[in-house]
Amino acid sequence: MAAKLRTLSRSVVRALHTVEGRGSSPVLCKRLKLPVSGRGLTSLGSMPVIALLADASSANGKALLELLPQISEKSTCLVGNSVSDFKDLKNLPDVDVVVVAVFAAGNPAVIADLWPHMTRLKWIHSLAAGVDTLVPVLNSLPGASEIPLTNAKGAFSRSLAEYSLAAMLHFNKQIPRLQKNRTTKTWDKFIMNELHGQTVGFIGFGDIAQSTARLCKAFGMRILAWRNTRGASGEELADEVFYSSDGAGAKQEVFKQSDYVICSLPGGAATYHCCGADEFKAMKPSSVFISMGRGSCVDESALVPALTSGQIAGAALDVFEKEPLPEDSPVWNCENLLLSPHNADLTSQYMELTWNLFRHRLDEFTSEGFSGFQNVVDKTKGY
Repeated sequence: MAAKLRTLSRSVVRALHTVEGRGSSPVLCKRLKLPVSGRGLTSLGSMPVIALLADASSANGKALLELLPQISEKSTCLVGNSVSDFKDLKNLPDVDVVVVAVFAAGNPAVIADLWPHMTRLKWIHSLAAGVDTLVPVLNSLPGASEIPLTNAKGAFSRSLAEYSLAAMLHFNKQIPRLQKNRTTKTWDKFIMNELHGQTVGFIGFGDIAQSTARLCKAFGMRILAWRNTRGASGEELADEVFYSSDGAGAKQEVFKQSDYVICSLPGGAATYHCCGADEFKAMKPSSVFISMGRGSCVDESALVPALTSGQIAGAALDVFEKEPLPEDSPVWNCENLLLSPHNADLTSQYMELTWNLFRHRLDEFTSEGFSGFQNVVDKTKGY
């Protein structure tokens, strides 16, 4: 029986490669006549059934389909991105795992429509690190609080840390000035600064911030951290740690002391506009603000005047309150701004990094004696 199930699982994967378009999942499942009686695949063997929320016709969706053979020996995958994709599937009650691929246009809201049918769901995983669009959906569903949610935490920290260093060096070495001097053929032999000895403050001190802090340490920088949880991992990387429980003054002190402030907070009600007018007023005129967590954490209406008035020296933004950034946004007009379209983590290894992390989690999930994941998202906090 186990051999039969493995063959069926491989057949599902092969079919995914031959059926094109968004409605592929119902078609392939009808053709293969997946078992619908009893508890389905998981009652006949140990292989979990995975529902992957992704647009199979998108470039990233197609790339994901190419990776499915890697897990075909231990799971069966259903792929869809709307209620119509899944409405004819009689084996939804057998789904053990939901995987959301927002970078492949996966729609988290579909979970709400499928929820009543997925009666044996045991695990939800996001292939993205940010879960700010997924958590509100789950928090509205009965029983969702009891199902573990994992994400791609750590998969993209290295590239985001490099982005932060690039942003700091961009302003520290005055790269725009060098570029302007070249175009105007000006031999302007100005004084350049070093990052060594300067202070970088982190608003949020999770995996991304800690990866960045390690690079900053290599440059000889002083590290300040502002976070919620006392005694959480990584505090040994910081020269001084401030806590949200100490009041607004603690956060203000980080902005006040820092030459560079890096915000890597997740999105959510608790972090909305965490960096605003009061924080920018506390910064030195020579300091730079860097945002690479979620755009909702930064009050852009306060940041723009801080930049245009010279209140702060510059900013680097990879995330925005509204994405894509509207053409009429005043953010575009800030000359002392390094702007990237939320692609600081979009490296050539992006898909491989998040997929390998998911495969590791799947190995845990299917291992004998599995008793739960160590690192799960706290749905009440959103990270």
